[in-house]
Amino acid sequence: MSYRLKVITLAMLGVGAIGGCGGEASPGHIPPLLKFGRTGMGPREFNYPRAAAIDRTGRLYVVDKGGRLQALTQAGEFITAWKMPETRAGKPTGLGVAPDGTLFVADTHYSRVLHFSPDGELLGQFGSLGDGPGQFRLPTDTAIADDGGIYVSEYGGNDRVSKFNASQEYLFSFGGHDAGAGRMERPQALVIAPDSTLWAADACNHRICHFDGDGVFLGAFGRPGRGLGELWFPYNLDLLSDGTMAVCEYGNNRVQLFDPETGRSLGVWGAAGRRPGRLAYPWALAVGDDDLILIVDSGNNRVQGIDGRALSTWGRSAK
Repeated sequence: MSYRLKVITLAMLGVGAIGGCGGEASPGHIPPLLKFGRTGMGPREFNYPRAAAIDRTGRLYVVDKGGRLQALTQAGEFITAWKMPETRAGKPTGLGVAPDGTLFVADTHYSRVLHFSPDGELLGQFGSLGDGPGQFRLPTDTAIADDGGIYVSEYGGNDRVSKFNASQEYLFSFGGHDAGAGRMERPQALVIAPDSTLWAADACNHRICHFDGDGVFLGAFGRPGRGLGELWFPYNLDLLSDGTMAVCEYGNNRVQLFDPETGRSLGVWGAAGRRPGRLAYPWALAVGDDDLILIVDSGNNRVQGIDGRALSTWGRSAK
C-alpha cells in the first residue's frame, strides 16, 4: 500500500492523520499529514526523542532520552524496540542506516558508535574517548555511504567530522579547528547527497556546510537569525527526491526548505507551540516515502509528518 493511500486509510480509521490544505498560500500554513506519539515509555510513546533515520525498506527508527530505540512504520505503527546497553552517562543524539540495513548509533556520552541489526542485535562498536585519530569526545551523528564508508560528527572540543572505511578503520578528519572557512562548531547532523558529497548542520555557527568525499570544504549557506534564509541552531537535515534540503531548526521551532545549489530559502513550516502544526524544540527529521518529512517534535514527544513535495513545489514556484 502506498504511503498516501495509507494516510487516507488511517484518516478514515481516526488514527491521527490530518489531510488537506488551508489558510494562507504559504508552506507554513499547510497542515501536517499525520502525527503520532505521546509522553511515555510504551509502544509509540516517547521520552524526548531527538534522532531519527529511515532505512531502505521504509522502516523509521527513533531514539529518545530514555535510551530506547523504537522501530516504527512511517505511519507510526509499532514494530519493535530495544534499549541502549548503557545509559547512565547520557543518551544518543544521532542515527544513520547503512545500505544493508545496519543501524549506526552515535552513542554520544560514551564516545563511541554502536551498530545494530534492524531488530536490535548489537553487532559491534568503534571509537573511544580522546582527541586522536579514530577517537571522539561527543559524537553527534553518523552517515553511511553506498560503499560502506562511515562519517561521524562530534563536538565537545574536537568539533569535526571523521571518516572511516567499511571495515571501520580511521581514514581522516576534517572541519576541525584548523579548517579555516570550513571550521565547524558543533556539527550536529550529516547527510550524504546523491553525488557523494557531504552536508553538515553546523549548529552553533547557524549554517549548513558542504564538503566533498575527501573532506574538502566546498562552501556553506545560512546565517544567524529568524528570517527566511536565516538559521538558529540547525540540528538536523535531509534531502528530498528533487534535491531540496529540509533543515530542522531547534532554536526557531520550524523546518526550513532550501535549494542547496543556491542556498535560497524556499520557505518555512512550523512555529512554537503544542497544537498540530506547531513544534517544541525539534531535534531531527527524516525524509521518507513520497517525500514525507517526518519531524521529531522533541518537546511535544511526538512525530509529525508533512508533505515535503508540496512544500518544495510551492517554494520553487513562489516569486
